Amino acid sequence: MRTLFLFASLALLVSCDAPSPDMRGAITRKVVVEGSEFTVHRKGDRAEAIRTNFEYGRKARGIMARGHAAIETATGCRIVQGSYSGDPAMMKARLNCTDGG
Repeated sequence: MRTLFLFASLALLVSCDAPSPDMRGAITRKVVVEGSEFTVHRKGDRAEAIRTNFEYGRKARGIMARGHAAIETATGCRIVQGSYSGDPAMMKARLNCTDGG
């Protein structure tokens, strides 16, 4: 029973893609980059990507690069150099949308 509770709790955490409190009211898009699924929230010149699928081992290599691509794809903007941060579950960035994004 304890194991079932643990897996149910983990499943809820992995599937949670709600924006962080400072991103409430953001425009949201779902994108897939090389098999990694992301929900990308954009508000003004800020964005965050939340990975919504489970990846481990060799498949998990490159998640940060795929998150970077997910933000640029979903927003149509470039990420400001040096502003991209996070971990394999959630990434944040500032955006430069002067090229029409």
